[in-house]
Amino acid sequence: MRRVSSQIIAASPNDLKNNRLGLMSQAQALTLQDQIAHFEARRAQWTRRALKLAILVTVVAVLLTFIRVIALPAALAVELLAVGIMLYMTTDYNRFVQQLTLDREAETVRIVKGRTSAYTLRTHPLYISLRIELQTYRLLDGALAKQFITGELYQYYVLPQSGVVIAAESIGEKNSRYLL
Repeated sequence: MRRVSSQIIAASPNDLKNNRLGLMSQAQALTLQDQIAHFEARRAQWTRRALKLAILVTVVAVLLTFIRVIALPAALAVELLAVGIMLYMTTDYNRFVQQLTLDREAETVRIVKGRTSAYTLRTHPLYISLRIELQTYRLLDGALAKQFITGELYQYYVLPQSGVVIAAESIGEKNSRYLL
């Protein structure tokens, strides 16, 4: 097993100093603000695309119903399914951006200690899920996921509302001796 004496992920010494006190550093707050602005710009694109797709699905369902290719109940079911999926995705996106905004305003960080398993990473359109012990957290930068060593003990600095990991550092385990 490879041992790393000290590993810092996505943080500077000043960031870690503030994070250990439960606060975001100014640089982290600015980075988070930039990410929120990026997500808000993408949110407008998602909303326009969802609206265009809903109109397209509706037109196709109506046309197929009029030319008797599919029955009205099947067309309604397809329409409800498509609109439901789009509503869920838009709501999920808006909720995530709102959570990030609340975290930015609070400027607090929660400290979590645990081990990461690289095999539990799942992708999402907005973030990458990161499994730490029994909890699932989020990473906004996909490159960060590759920096974690499976089984290594880390101290994670997590935004409380959104569950986004903004920094991490490996913490050395003390050598334990068995009593005979």
